[in-house]
Amino acid sequence: MKWTKVLFVGVLTGIFAFFFGWLVFGVLMPGSMEYGVEGFARAEDGMVWWAMILSNILWGLLLAYIFIRWASISTWWTGFKAALVIGFLVTAAFDAGLYSMTNMFESLTAFLMDVLINTVYTAILGAFAGWLAGKNWV
Repeated sequence: MKWTKVLFVGVLTGIFAFFFGWLVFGVLMPGSMEYGVEGFARAEDGMVWWAMILSNILWGLLLAYIFIRWASISTWWTGFKAALVIGFLVTAAFDAGLYSMTNMFESLTAFLMDVLINTVYTAILGAFAGWLAGKNWV
């Protein structure tokens, strides 16, 4: 039963992540992902869509697994708070490594902006996953 719920919540959160990411990064803040990383991103016609979709589904599954199997999170607010911490730690860890070893971020400001934007983005995904985990659909 719990594995079915993890898959259900994870996949739906991944689908939400894909469309929410498109809304935030593609429509509302199209320049945010270029902040300090000029020439790094692929052009839209060069996007590898299967990898983008897989990435979103895996984020959803990660949150669903933690929320349902380990933390018993079942409200939007607890999901938001947990994902805020998870999003910050994961993004800061990856970005700090990239900042230290690559030229991906042109400045410390670009590094910090990426951490901030992705922390908030992940927290909103967590709110969705937490709300969904509290439903008795599965």
